Amino acid sequence: MASLNSVVAITDTAPDNAITDIPVNTDNNNEYNAEYLPPSIDTMIPTLRFMIHRKLRRKAHGQYRKHSTRRYVFSAVVIALFMTLIGIGAQKLELATSWPELGLIVILLLVMIYIVVKVSIIIRWCFYWLVLATLVLFAVNRGQLFDRNGSTNEPDDKSNLRAKVVVIVLAILEGATLSLVVLLRVTYPRIVLRATWLNSRWWWRIKETPLPLSKSVNYRTIMFSYVSWDPDEYRLSRSSVSYVGEFDDKGRPHGLGEWTDHTFTGEALQGIWEHGVPVGPFKSQEYGTGNAFCNIRIGFCKNSIDKNDSTVFKAARDPNGPSYGAATVECSVSGKFFHHLPYVRIIGDGILRSELEQTAKDDLESPSIPLSYPLSFLSTFAESLQSRPSIRGSFHGNSSPRNAPLSKSIVVRYTDRGIFIPGYIMSRRRTNVNEVSIRRICPPHLGLEGEHLGHGDMSNSGAGNSKAAAVPTLLLPTHQGGSSSASVASDESSSGVDRLGVQRAMSSESTGSDQGRSVEKARKRRLTQAGLVVDGWRQVLDIDGRSSSAVVASRAGYEALVFVHGYNCALTYGIGRLGQLLSLGEFPAYIKPFVFSWPSSTTMGYFTAKKVGCSDNVASDLRQFIVDLKEAGFRRVHILAHSMGARIVLSALRKGYFDDVLAEREVVDPEPSIISNLGSKAHLQGRMSVKYRDRPRQQSGSASSFTGHEDLSTIQLATFTLLNPDADLDIFLEEDYWTLTKFCPHITLYADAHDGALFWSEVLGRKKSLGRHPRTLVYSPTGEVLDVDVIDTTSLDVNIHSIRHNFFNLNRMLVDDLYDVVVLGRRATEREARLSSRWTFADDGTENGEVYTFLCAPSYVVNK
Repeated sequence: MASLNSVVAITDTAPDNAITDIPVNTDNNNEYNAEYLPPSIDTMIPTLRFMIHRKLRRKAHGQYRKHSTRRYVFSAVVIALFMTLIGIGAQKLELATSWPELGLIVILLLVMIYIVVKVSIIIRWCFYWLVLATLVLFAVNRGQLFDRNGSTNEPDDKSNLRAKVVVIVLAILEGATLSLVVLLRVTYPRIVLRATWLNSRWWWRIKETPLPLSKSVNYRTIMFSYVSWDPDEYRLSRSSVSYVGEFDDKGRPHGLGEWTDHTFTGEALQGIWEHGVPVGPFKSQEYGTGNAFCNIRIGFCKNSIDKNDSTVFKAARDPNGPSYGAATVECSVSGKFFHHLPYVRIIGDGILRSELEQTAKDDLESPSIPLSYPLSFLSTFAESLQSRPSIRGSFHGNSSPRNAPLSKSIVVRYTDRGIFIPGYIMSRRRTNVNEVSIRRICPPHLGLEGEHLGHGDMSNSGAGNSKAAAVPTLLLPTHQGGSSSASVASDESSSGVDRLGVQRAMSSESTGSDQGRSVEKARKRRLTQAGLVVDGWRQVLDIDGRSSSAVVASRAGYEALVFVHGYNCALTYGIGRLGQLLSLGEFPAYIKPFVFSWPSSTTMGYFTAKKVGCSDNVASDLRQFIVDLKEAGFRRVHILAHSMGARIVLSALRKGYFDDVLAEREVVDPEPSIISNLGSKAHLQGRMSVKYRDRPRQQSGSASSFTGHEDLSTIQLATFTLLNPDADLDIFLEEDYWTLTKFCPHITLYADAHDGALFWSEVLGRKKSLGRHPRTLVYSPTGEVLDVDVIDTTSLDVNIHSIRHNFFNLNRMLVDDLYDVVVLGRRATEREARLSSRWTFADDGTENGEVYTFLCAPSYVVNK
């Protein structure tokens, strides 16, 4: 589909934080100073201008539309008819005496058809004028294109004059339409965002609302109205805007906040703001259309010399080594999808790891690690992605604690290491890893503060009979008097890991007017939550990334998700694809996403990318990245390898770069002769005899059982997922699988027999590709069934490009399936509601393995 990239590319040059009306003040002190400005309409105007610019940018880039064959056919007919009517159609074709002249006319016709179709998708009025001009010319020629003998009628002088007038008027209308579109979609957005001479109060007729319709008991509320164009009623109308949340010293939105614009394309945006600009993570939804968006943060490790948004043919590794950084990515998640999304913005510019390592060594007071730089951007508020009512009810200001969101559902899984609860860690040393006690708090028969509610009139009950029951509310302790953004205090008893405090409801027996007012105030400022709690386990929560405990918080059970992209993939492109997957799947906040960006070359540099990607330098950088994840406190890592990225990871594994880094699984009943020859391909049969299992956790009471992991010197490869992998099939069966089994208990492979990109890979490499032969992957060359979940995606046909190589982040079936794999750790046999098993057979006719397909109907099947 065509987009307005060529028309409105200038709008992308404006950064998201390009608000120049008020200078940025980095002073986070709460003390009053001469530069302090209280929140008001004037301080909110720059934010209003930025939010209006977001609306205009969505309108400028446009939405994806379904391809229509009828549109192309109709456009071709209109163009051919128009060219005939103005005298360069059938008449010129008849006078063409040579093939070059005829070919030139045909090429001109095809080019005009293509241009008109592409422009009409973006600017439909240009096509409407053309249709109108064709009808007028048809009337001028009196509806006659050909005479009775089949030759073209020769128009008279009047007809020629009228045709020229029509063409001139058409050209004027087309030019005026294009000029108007450029003015509204290019020039005006730049004026709204950058022009300091624009009188915002007068232009939008901004009026203050002295008494907001709804106020928050926790945050300050600013509300005003302005005049905007209503596309639904085709007129100017006045709409209200409100902001509820935190502010900086200049009175601009800063920290956790919610913006609500009641215009048709206005946004209800809740998340993290920075000096008047939403920087994410946040969730947003258009007020009138229902189009929803999600902004998340993703870290990256880059070791190529390519630019962040492009690649070069001569791919090469950065001689200075890898660099670390972070980015935000905004994606469409519901309703209409927009052309300019996913939109990636680098917020933590890549810094060389060597510089970060030297800085960490020089800082003797608080030694850090290189990965603390991107983690400082990733460890942000988990509350920012909660439901909208949380801002107005359950969150508190700087002087009071913040409620920790409670889980409404908890998944408990059995593993060889004991019971595993995604998103939770054990908080008691004596917790039994094989027993779990889950309780529900705040039953329905309890009031807001925990008192029992009777069926009669509560006002008639005595004070002695209305004693409040002790119902706990989970709270997240915060620093007092800090910056406008919350900073979580560390608990010394748990090595700096944040604990959840328990605050009980105040007794209703309090007497005196002062105590009564304090009880009532506490009632209003506290929202008792209903949910589930696990005895002896603590829920993993995000904290403020600017606090010193950002790295320490990563030891509280966070898991890393590393995406290794394929060839011809820039850094921002890889971040955008991973961000779309996480946004649609709504992955939990305790899973921290990263992208490993290697020198992937361009479309014509396939062999260059393969050579550089499988080099020892790239493998060494990938190993160093995994080591840094381990040093940062991550104990579990999930790897998603797409296309040639699978070849990169498998090559590093085969060469032994992850030995002593990834936790090795325990060998079941090993034989000395077999174990001693595990590194030799000649002992393939012996390799198949080796079975692995996860090492069990240590007994309760040990130091390692408190963190839930037995070995702090290695990191566990929890899942390894291959997405349309561009790797050699034979090498995987003979070598890579056995290496993977030694480290990873959960291997999943998504294969497509009709993958066009892998087809050309097989042609160029003259070897079978791992991602094009799903039925071959269930058994080894000697006939043994492999412990790999093979998912055949050949039958899927929704949100899939014709090449069928890159759709894992848009197809809903794959998104949900990847969620189950990464978050819940479910094997294919446990996903029966989505997958159907299909047995494969060996040459002797015996059943030897399963291949899974998705339970879904083709897109063209509908009810009659």
